[in-house]
Amino acid sequence: MKKIYAVILAAGTSNRLGSNKLTLKINGRYVIEMAAEPFFQEGVKKVFLVTNPQNDYVRNTSFFSFPALTIVANPNFKEGMSSSIKAVLPYIEDSDAVFFHLGDKPFFKREMVRHMIERYRGVENCPFNIIVPLYQGKKGHPVLMDVKPYIAEMKKLNGDKGLRETIEKYSKNVLFIEGDEGNIFDIDTEDEIKILGERGYAIEKG
Repeated sequence: MKKIYAVILAAGTSNRLGSNKLTLKINGRYVIEMAAEPFFQEGVKKVFLVTNPQNDYVRNTSFFSFPALTIVANPNFKEGMSSSIKAVLPYIEDSDAVFFHLGDKPFFKREMVRHMIERYRGVENCPFNIIVPLYQGKKGHPVLMDVKPYIAEMKKLNGDKGLRETIEKYSKNVLFIEGDEGNIFDIDTEDEIKILGERGYAIEKG
């Protein structure tokens, strides 16, 4: 059985929003809870949440009692998303494939996780080892990829671009699959919160 892990990158400081977007509640559920929950299912062996030591939401959120969840502190979080990827690398080097997801994307579906796993298993003998959902021409999350071929590359990442440069550099290895709005919708600004309110969601700031 392939060892498939998931990594949720959640060490940001929510500078654009001005408050911790991960503890924003949508219909009574934390954003970070909604972003992580779909990975707790058969087929995903371990889930890692990369956070920064200044965030106290982990201690204050009972959701993080899942036994399959490991909290990874990133003391270098101010150096951008790449620092979170490098912080989690020692935990995922033994994997066959890893989902990378962003903690502020709460609307993707559990079914997408299963679908991506199925597609990953289906391309085992093909050149594709990165799977990316696409919606209206935009690349979304989560990304599922073999990490072993890219470990050296990932150790050199810098700044806040995350895996974007790796995916672009090895585009011939990428299988794009059809996604939906949940794969691209994130919560960065008051405008996104306003959109949710207009759609009928109950919003409560944490």
